[in-house]
Amino acid sequence: MGRIVCICAVLEDKVASLRHALVRVQQGRFTHEPTSAQIKTSRRLSRDLPDPAPSLIGAFLGRAQVAFDRRNELVHSSFPAQASGRIWGHRAAREKSVTDGSTDTVVTSVEEMGAFIRELATLVWDFNHVYAWSASTPAP
Repeated sequence: MGRIVCICAVLEDKVASLRHALVRVQQGRFTHEPTSAQIKTSRRLSRDLPDPAPSLIGAFLGRAQVAFDRRNELVHSSFPAQASGRIWGHRAAREKSVTDGSTDTVVTSVEEMGAFIRELATLVWDFNHVYAWSASTPAP
């Protein structure tokens, strides 16, 4: 779980760096903005760039959003110990209209978490290519 949190922190920094590059401002300007808002803004800003930048950046941001959603699902769940070795967790239902104390169940395995960590590492690595497109194109 700790590796997932650490790699996602690096990924959050990459998303912020992309946003900074797209608007040509100094690092740190939008650091207090939620990552989901930075993704939304970066996606909008990338649409004005020449091809293939919008699709490349959009695909990266889509993968990042999915990764952050999965991270939140895992990190914000309680995982009671199971004698069978099965890994499952629960957290308060995320749907805002649910107010009866229902929970969302998260099921995973050590293998799935390892695959997710590899996926996150690949996403962080892929940022270099995406950033090169965002930083090398003229500002919109």
